[in-house]
Amino acid sequence: MNTPFFRRRAAFTLIELLTVIAIIGILAAIIIPTVGTVREKAQRTVDANNLREIAKAAMIYANDNNDRLPDPAVLQAQGVLTAPTAAHLWPAILARQGLLSDPTFYFARNDPLFNGAYPDAIIAKTDPARRSLDPSFTSNAALSWEFVGGLKMGDPATTPIAFTRGLTTSGAWDAAKGVYKDTGGHVAYIGGNVAFYPDMTQRFVSNSSGQLTSNILQSLPLGTPAKVYATASGGVGTPDGEPAEAGP
Repeated sequence: MNTPFFRRRAAFTLIELLTVIAIIGILAAIIIPTVGTVREKAQRTVDANNLREIAKAAMIYANDNNDRLPDPAVLQAQGVLTAPTAAHLWPAILARQGLLSDPTFYFARNDPLFNGAYPDAIIAKTDPARRSLDPSFTSNAALSWEFVGGLKMGDPATTPIAFTRGLTTSGAWDAAKGVYKDTGGHVAYIGGNVAFYPDMTQRFVSNSSGQLTSNILQSLPLGTPAKVYATASGGVGTPDGEPAEAGP
């Protein structure tokens, strides 16, 4: 009589399963932060390119406007454009001239104050005179950049044109309302370069002596005077413009 042969079924033991789960957990702990960091750096590269295009558009505007870059104060005085704040006028000046009409350039995906919904337009499509801003643009109150108004192309190449929102007069970025918290930000200069800085301590050139200063207001021309515009608090700019200060 043949004896039935029973083959033992292969299976993982509890210890083996726990070992595999532990290995997966360790790998996840290593990989997930790395992926997040790579994605964040990739987004910063996109933001830097957007800021570079904004600076280029401002320079093109200057070529057609007596070498003067966008200045909300001038537009307010002329009554050419209307907006809730002067800060919104800076990008509107470029859009009205057809130089940069895409509103997505003014928002960073990683910005904690950005709600994720891009505006439809900068200049109101329903206004044939192109004198008013689109409500979808002004309702997104926190643009990701701060802008300098009152500049001309003859100003020093080290003069900032625009920069990541949240830069303070100490040279640090605001941990609560900075686009990248306090990890740093981009700065675009009249000289054409755009760079990312962990902080701006002693990186600006004084408007009085040429010495280095941490306060961006002390690096701007005094004659106009230049002003820094921002649509949200947390940085040095204000909705109506923070004027330049005499440097050390």
